[in-house]
Amino acid sequence: MYRTVARRYNKQQQYKKTIHLLNDGATSFMKHGQSSSGSDLANYMLDTYKLADLPVDETSLNRVVDLLDLYPSSEPGRKQFISKAFSWTQKNGKYPEGDPELHDFVGTLLYQEKKFALAEEHLVVGTDHSAKVLAQVANDWAENEGHGQAKSIYITRVVLQYLAMKSIRHATIALTEFLASTDIEKKQSHDFKFTPAGETIKVTSYSDSWLNFVQLLLLTVQRDGANLFNELKSTYSSLYKQQKGFEDLMDDIGATFFNVAKPRKQGNIMQDLMNSLFAAPAPGNDNRSLPSAAPSLGLD
Repeated sequence: MYRTVARRYNKQQQYKKTIHLLNDGATSFMKHGQSSSGSDLANYMLDTYKLADLPVDETSLNRVVDLLDLYPSSEPGRKQFISKAFSWTQKNGKYPEGDPELHDFVGTLLYQEKKFALAEEHLVVGTDHSAKVLAQVANDWAENEGHGQAKSIYITRVVLQYLAMKSIRHATIALTEFLASTDIEKKQSHDFKFTPAGETIKVTSYSDSWLNFVQLLLLTVQRDGANLFNELKSTYSSLYKQQKGFEDLMDDIGATFFNVAKPRKQGNIMQDLMNSLFAAPAPGNDNRSLPSAAPSLGLD
């Protein structure tokens, strides 16, 4: 019945009525344990969002979040609903990667379900709250994988991804939150200035090389210090090159903050020659892909 009425409203372009009808119906079904029927109406509601070219605002986004909150994790239609929701926010919102508040909600939801890799993908393009949650993800993911002694690698991964996207703010929030709760042994405090005449801040060194590396990296990108960055890479390259994807992220960070050219990857010489002779010029867009698998810890 809901779909029949909704189709009639859509043919009359009465999209507001359709959306209210489908939202009420989906909510009712979900609350009464009929998640399959509820999911069907919820997905149809998002189809109507697209048909109506509905802008992303607090009201339209809250409907999505409220319905997501009612979904059981086992409901097959949830994945499609999430996909459609992000497609809508990408098209009708301000953010090409999808609405940060929605990423925060979905990422936090997935973290609570211990789906750490999927959670990280959403949280890293989320909000300030997402950055705090990622500090918890780093800790719990390491513990869940049996790598409790290597938690610092997981938070390093988070910080590298943030910095590759030039998000110093979120990198700082995540690392600060992690350091506030870590039990990794502290060694001593050091004075640091961003500029010779700048304010002195205290930086704590740890018995863990990863934490020292990532702290120095975060400080370096806040200075006009290409030479310092290259020195940092040289000092710690044997450490971060052990982890899949970390070297590429460091290259991205160098290019983003210091205009350091990315090293050319060695490939098939003949293929490269053929490409240079016959291929069309590559587009200028730099579409970064961030690693999504767990870090290779080398602890086996």
